[in-house]
Amino acid sequence: MMSFKAFMLHSLTLAAISAYVYAQIAPGSNAYLPPTKNGYDYSEPNTPFKPSPPGRPAPGPRPPAPPGTPRNIPGQPADDHVHVPGMPYDFEYAVQDPETANDYAHKASSDGDVVTGEYRVQMPDGRTQIVRYTADWKTGYHADVTYEGEAQFPQGPQPGARGGGGGGAGGYKY
Repeated sequence: MMSFKAFMLHSLTLAAISAYVYAQIAPGSNAYLPPTKNGYDYSEPNTPFKPSPPGRPAPGPRPPAPPGTPRNIPGQPADDHVHVPGMPYDFEYAVQDPETANDYAHKASSDGDVVTGEYRVQMPDGRTQIVRYTADWKTGYHADVTYEGEAQFPQGPQPGARGGGGGGAGGYKY
């Protein structure tokens, strides 16, 4: 008759072999399979890439525009841009957790054309950074950044500090 130790060893070996075989043939398993010929799961194109038709410039650097031609400025809408207003929205959230030194907030609203908002972040030096902004489709993003409070830079370890982290927070907690 088989001893208990031998029975357990035999059972664990059989379970490991079964798990290995199942992982090799199981659909959706994490087993690595070599990629297909083109690296993706689609068929190769029947016709090769064709060059640009005659009369159409090939991709690449453009020649300079003739004088007097309006040019598009990067980040600005083109003269022929047709603006379609977006969906109006309004949101606000805030997080204040003194135990982990997290203190930040954000609020914004939009009428579909112009977004106005403000966000606040507690900096590691104890100040609060406040960013008030507006953004629209024509002029872009404009921000006014201010700070509240006075920067504090404590020297050396603080009594009761657990180490790490900024602003005397004592590091992350999980």
